[in-house]
Amino acid sequence: MGPRLSYLSSFHSNERHIWDIGCDHGLLGLSFHDTPSIESINLVDPSGPVIEVLIKKIKDSYISKGNILVHHKQGQQLKIESSSNCIFIAGMGGKEIGEIISAILPDLDERSKIVISPHRKILELRALLHELPLALISESVLFQDGQFYQIIVLRPQAEGSRVSLYGEELWKSETGLKYKEHQLKFFETHRDMASIRYVEFLRFVTP
Repeated sequence: MGPRLSYLSSFHSNERHIWDIGCDHGLLGLSFHDTPSIESINLVDPSGPVIEVLIKKIKDSYISKGNILVHHKQGQQLKIESSSNCIFIAGMGGKEIGEIISAILPDLDERSKIVISPHRKILELRALLHELPLALISESVLFQDGQFYQIIVLRPQAEGSRVSLYGEELWKSETGLKYKEHQLKFFETHRDMASIRYVEFLRFVTP
């Protein structure tokens, strides 16, 4: 795995069921195959060809297959039992991630954790997360292969610190400050009100 997937995997902490939604090659989910405390690894992707390659990959590997489940589904179609879940959603846009979280959230309780890394439409996603019954555990920025990635970790609960519209902890590291400059350059050319407000916020961000 690369630095981003390795970093995402570090947020698992004793949850018994792994969900890798939009799993593609399954690298993130399968990295937990030898973790004794994990009861199931659920690999989810809507692409038939991806699923076929993944099933063959698992079949031909040395990995124990007893607790690995492959789901040919969109994340919005999942039914996840209220249990101890660590749910990873990465490698897709903010709109789709928001739809998936909205769909699965009613089935989850505080034993679960949601770890996301959106590629785009991040302002729209954060606005949605701000309104949902989710507590923010952590947020950070990672730089890999010329791109910045927000990593947001959430827990389903009505109480606790909420996801802010623009981020509070994102800007407190050296990478975060570089991300700020990147975001300013990108959004300063936009004239919609959401972008204007975001730029105004960024201009006042200090370490």
